[in-house]
Amino acid sequence: MTSKKSSLQYFQECLDQLHNASRWLERSYHQCVAFQLNAKLTEAQFDSLENLSSRFARVTDLLLSKTYRALDLVELMEPGSLIDTINRAVKRDLIESAELARTLKDIRNEIVHEYVVEDLQALQQEVLAHTKTLLELVEKVSGYAQRQSLAGSASGNQAFQAGN
Repeated sequence: MTSKKSSLQYFQECLDQLHNASRWLERSYHQCVAFQLNAKLTEAQFDSLENLSSRFARVTDLLLSKTYRALDLVELMEPGSLIDTINRAVKRDLIESAELARTLKDIRNEIVHEYVVEDLQALQQEVLAHTKTLLELVEKVSGYAQRQSLAGSASGNQAFQAGN
């Protein structure tokens, strides 16, 4: 965050980025949810799953590492470790538990560091299993921002140009 931006402007920017990224994640999820991961995948299916995984990792980063931290700044909380930020998100009822945040972060880390193609099936199953939860968390933080009058008029209202 630059010193020229207020913490509220920065939060609104993070929320906009999160909302836009989550729309792409949702699009990928709908493309992949019916895939039979136990069967041999086509190249197009594999590409779609790679997109889903990448978008899952991006939304996880935007939510946990950027948006929750930006919310702390807006609400005048002392910046701290990621676990401090997560614990405050739990208290705000934005996420069920620190364990859920750890699970999402672990999946994100597996995505970023997975190099063995044979291990991708289990990872893809985890991504598919947790994507709806991640999208629900995005909605929770958006709703919280609306209720607290923290969301700007642009948040969530940008045109989605993903072909839907």
